[in-house]
Amino acid sequence: MDPILRIRDLVVHYMTEEGVVHALQGINLDINKGEIVGVAGETGSGKTTLALTIMRLLPVSARIIRGQILFNGMNLLELSEEEMMKIRQSHISLIMQGTSDVFNPLMLTGLQVSEAIEFHKDEPFHEAIQETKQLFSDVGLGTRVLVSLPHELSVGTRQRVKIALAISTQPELIVADEPFTGLDPTLQAYLSDLIIKLHEKYGFSALIISHNLLRLFEISHRIAILYAGKIIEINNTSNIYHHPIHPYTKGLIGALPDIKSPKSKRLIEMPEIYVNPLNPPKGCVFWPRCPYAKDICKEKEPKLRKIDGALVACHFADELKDLSPWEFWKEQGG
Repeated sequence: MDPILRIRDLVVHYMTEEGVVHALQGINLDINKGEIVGVAGETGSGKTTLALTIMRLLPVSARIIRGQILFNGMNLLELSEEEMMKIRQSHISLIMQGTSDVFNPLMLTGLQVSEAIEFHKDEPFHEAIQETKQLFSDVGLGTRVLVSLPHELSVGTRQRVKIALAISTQPELIVADEPFTGLDPTLQAYLSDLIIKLHEKYGFSALIISHNLLRLFEISHRIAILYAGKIIEINNTSNIYHHPIHPYTKGLIGALPDIKSPKSKRLIEMPEIYVNPLNPPKGCVFWPRCPYAKDICKEKEPKLRKIDGALVACHFADELKDLSPWEFWKEQGG
């Protein structure tokens, strides 16, 4: 498959009064045409920074130190703002985190979407309204939402309006930042099904960023695990769930509740050690939390390398790959 997006050696820092925040540290990631890739990571791992960097919407304190973001072979980091605006208008859509700050609170929701269609697709108003009605129908919304103000809508409804807005220009790529945040489990499940149906209808590629692994398992073809600004494992969704290799990935999978598991199988608790982004550890970023860490882990950074079809950044991946999450963390005293 041909990648629609290639990210190569992407390094992003934030300049703060306290010092330099190492937000992204050498990201390498491909998204193929028609593929949904999930990016999972805990708070502070760099997920939102990755989304904003792709869209070229970073705050003024951010600095792109090096790297490439190739969209259909075109380096987005070399485009002028005018050229990048055209990319955002027609080719890449962003579903931003949260719903309260996205809409104009004094403008009817339907008019906000139709206005975007008018602007981006240069359509007359009456055609834009009809297209908005169809988009709302595609995401399961009735005509009442067209004439409602944003504050009159629930969080779940506003999230669906954001999705309708994102697909309104029929983009080739959608970047969604924490689309499940703030929704109850029922709405999360509905949104997962909706994304799958829309993907089947429109055929877009997608980068779905979330800390909710369970939802990413439902909709993603592949998943990348992000930790302290670095991707430490990439694999297809089934293998991430059934055969995690990196110690951190094993810990994440072992911490997921499963009603089918025997009561004797306890959830894994990894050590709560905070990685300071102002002064990230030398070598492997996970070694302070890893019970298997050796001297080489503290000195030499592991690179992503192919192991059993996965890309894993761990010096001892060959030794650890066949251990289940519970075997690894139990054997190491986790």
